[in-house]
Amino acid sequence: MDNWNINEAAEYYKEQDAPQNQFALVELLKEVQENNGGVLTDDVVQEIAALLNIKPSFLNAVIKRYPSLKPAAAPHRLEICGGKNCAGNGSAALLKFIKQTYNVDNGGISVSGGFSFAVCNCLKHCGKGPNIKWDGELIKRLCGK
Repeated sequence: MDNWNINEAAEYYKEQDAPQNQFALVELLKEVQENNGGVLTDDVVQEIAALLNIKPSFLNAVIKRYPSLKPAAAPHRLEICGGKNCAGNGSAALLKFIKQTYNVDNGGISVSGGFSFAVCNCLKHCGKGPNIKWDGELIKRLCGK
């Protein structure tokens, strides 16, 4: 896409009812990310927000909800199941380890900037916990039980 242009992309997705249509908004963000070195920098988020006449904080909230969208500050996303069964199967110890080792809290970005971190709802694989997702990919049975 040598002739790709963020202004044209934003106009196209506005015609698809972005940002009211969240699907269209996410598709715009994916397209921008693809044409921006695989990440969504703060500058490009600001530019999209201005083009769509929405707040950057709204865009950042949408970006956090989709593991395939990568903010430049955190190119990877780590999610740990916060369900009660996983807590009994070792996720509590895993959470403690991650917080201490990477100095990151729920909803934050690791000190190294390598990943954003979130405790999520039950991942529905209770017998195979503790469960995590790395960049949206489910990883089960971490403890080898």
